[in-house]
Amino acid sequence: MLEQHEIESAFFSVLNDLKEYLEHLTLVGGWVPYIYSNYLWKKKPIKIITTVDIDFGFGDIQGTKKKKTIFDKLSALDYSERHIEIGKMYPVVLYKKGKIPVEFITYPEISRNTIDNLIGRQININKVDRFDFLLNHRCQINISDNRRKVKYGLYCPRPSAFLYHKGATFLDREDELKRAKDLHYMYFILRYAPDEDAILKEVEQYRDMGYLVDTSENLYKYFHRKTAKGCLLVEKEHGPDEFIRDLRNDIFERFSKIIEIISG
Repeated sequence: MLEQHEIESAFFSVLNDLKEYLEHLTLVGGWVPYIYSNYLWKKKPIKIITTVDIDFGFGDIQGTKKKKTIFDKLSALDYSERHIEIGKMYPVVLYKKGKIPVEFITYPEISRNTIDNLIGRQININKVDRFDFLLNHRCQINISDNRRKVKYGLYCPRPSAFLYHKGATFLDREDELKRAKDLHYMYFILRYAPDEDAILKEVEQYRDMGYLVDTSENLYKYFHRKTAKGCLLVEKEHGPDEFIRDLRNDIFERFSKIIEIISG
């Protein structure tokens, strides 16, 4: 089991390995709340949500061809390859120091040229419906790697987009543990974002523009009452909270607010 400081060190090492590609990549998944809290909101005392996996999204790029693909670059460094299918050399998932998977996600309509010129067809690509929403609503966050004394401009989804997309897609997860994590990421934003009203206003705008119209229905199924499944999943995923006496009620009230807004 890796210690927290080892996981964080590996994360920054991966960013350094990919620094020449970061303009084309968007960090997604469980590391996003870590970036929000530490570098966007700058609330370091918050209990950080992290995961071992490091996930990057990418979309179509026009006229860009790197001298080396990401596979060429990483496979020459301290990454091991794990094969997806027995008996087939490719595609593979790359693991930093053999322990931390670095994965790449896009939408089904991605062009073959982008994969060939940027990622490398040797790497396993996860294609997810409606993923382009995150890529089209991203922001650049400046982060510091204190160990290497360098700074990166790292793209992440806007907090409002990350929140809204999770609400629309968590039911696509077959694994209930992953559903619980997605809902917990939503609660993290609803609770710790310094300007919740501004984020919810952007969420309302997404709804008005016709994006991800099933979000409110999905959330209502899981948060229609205090004892509903979603409240229980988030409470369990979150664990004990020394600052809130009735954690489940806090979860219910925060999700009720976003459901009311996007139900219009």
